[in-house]
Amino acid sequence: MFFPPRLVTATTAVVVMAAGFVAADWNAGRDLFNQERFDEAAVHFQETVKSNPNWPSGYVMLGRCQLAMKQYDEALESLRTAVVLDPDDPTNVVVLGRALMSMDRQTESRELLEELAVEDLSLDWKAEVARMRVNCLLEEDRVADAVALLEQRLSDDPERAALHRAMATAHKASGDAAAAVDDLDRAFTLEPDDHASGRAAVSMALRLADSTDDGELAAQYRGRALEVANRLATVAPEFDHILLAGQAAFEAGRFDTAAHWFETAVKSRPQEPQTRYDLARSLAALDRNDDAITELRSALGASPDDELARRIHSQLGHLLTSELELSAAARHYRAAGRTERAEQIDEVAAGFAQALERLTALRNSTVELAQMEAELESFGDAKGVAALADRRATMDREIVEIEGNLSEVRMALSR
Repeated sequence: MFFPPRLVTATTAVVVMAAGFVAADWNAGRDLFNQERFDEAAVHFQETVKSNPNWPSGYVMLGRCQLAMKQYDEALESLRTAVVLDPDDPTNVVVLGRALMSMDRQTESRELLEELAVEDLSLDWKAEVARMRVNCLLEEDRVADAVALLEQRLSDDPERAALHRAMATAHKASGDAAAAVDDLDRAFTLEPDDHASGRAAVSMALRLADSTDDGELAAQYRGRALEVANRLATVAPEFDHILLAGQAAFEAGRFDTAAHWFETAVKSRPQEPQTRYDLARSLAALDRNDDAITELRSALGASPDDELARRIHSQLGHLLTSELELSAAARHYRAAGRTERAEQIDEVAAGFAQALERLTALRNSTVELAQMEAELESFGDAKGVAALADRRATMDREIVEIEGNLSEVRMALSR
C-alpha cells in the first residue's frame, strides 16, 4: 500500500528562516517534488537538513521523497527524526504514520498515533488521526474498537463526511452492510461532490435487496437505493450515474422513472445497445410494447455483443408474440437460439393464420365503413348511415370474438 505524495503548497514554505538556512534548496526541492522528480528533490532536501539539522520540515520532505523512491529504511529514519525534533506537531506524526501503513506496519503506526495529544488538535487533525487509527485497527481485525473510536469522534464532529466514510468501512467489516449504506448516504449528503459514496450506497443497497428473502425488507432497500440514485443522477448527471438511477428504478418496480432515466441515457449515447435494451424492458413493463419493440430493433442495429444480441432477440420474440406477430416472433426466437420455442410459435401461427388474416381484413373494412358513414352523414343520408352502422357493428362483434380467441392464444403462449 503506497500513499501518493501530496503537493507541497506555498503555505508549506512559509517558515521562520533559521541562521544558515539555504532557502534556494528548499524552494527547488519543493518545486521538484511537485513535479514528482523525487530523486532530484531529495538532493535539495538533503542540503536543507544539513543547513538546518533541527528543522523538522526538512526531514519530512526528505522522507517523503525517499518513500516515493521506495527507499523505506532511509524514509523511516528521516521521518522519525522529524518526530523526535517536534513530537507535538501532528504533521510529523501523521506523515510517519502513513509511511508505516504503506509498509504494512499498521500496529506501529497505530501506536505512534495513539501517543499524540489528540485533545489539543484541531477538529481537522482529530478526524485525520482517527481515520488513520481506524484503518490500522481494521487491518488488525479489531473491528469493534474501530467502530467505537469513530462513534466517539462523530459525537464531537457529526458533520464530517470523512468520518462517515470511515464508519461505512468499519460497519461493512463488521458485517453490518445496512449501517454502511446509512453511513455512505450521510457522507454523500454532507458532500454532494462525493459521488463515490453515492454510488457505493446505491450498489450496496441493491446487493442487500438481492440477498434477502424478506420481500418487504428488499423493497425498502430498493427504495433506498432509488432515492440515493435519483439524487446522484440529478447532482451529477453523468452517463454512468444516469444508468445507475435507471437500474435502481427498474429494480424498485418504478418503471416510469426507469424509462425516464434510460431515455435520458439513450439521448446521451444513442449507439449504446445495452442502454436501449434496458429502456425497452422498462417500456415493456409499462405496456408500451410498440415503443419497446422499436428500441429493441434499434439496439440490434447498434452492434451488440453475442450475449446481448441473444437477449434482445429473445425479448423481441416475447413482445411480438404478445402482439400476435407470430412469424416475426418465431424468427427472433430462432436468432436467440430458442429453436423449440420458435417451432411452437410456428405451429400456433399455422393454425391461426386464417383467423389473423380475417381479423386484419375486418379491421381494414371497419375503417373504410367509418369513412363512408362520415361522407353519407355529410350528405344527410340518414338511412345510408344507419345501414353502414349496422354492417360495422356486425363486423365489430366478429372482431371481438376473434380477438377473444386470440387473447386465449396469447395467454397460452405467454406461459
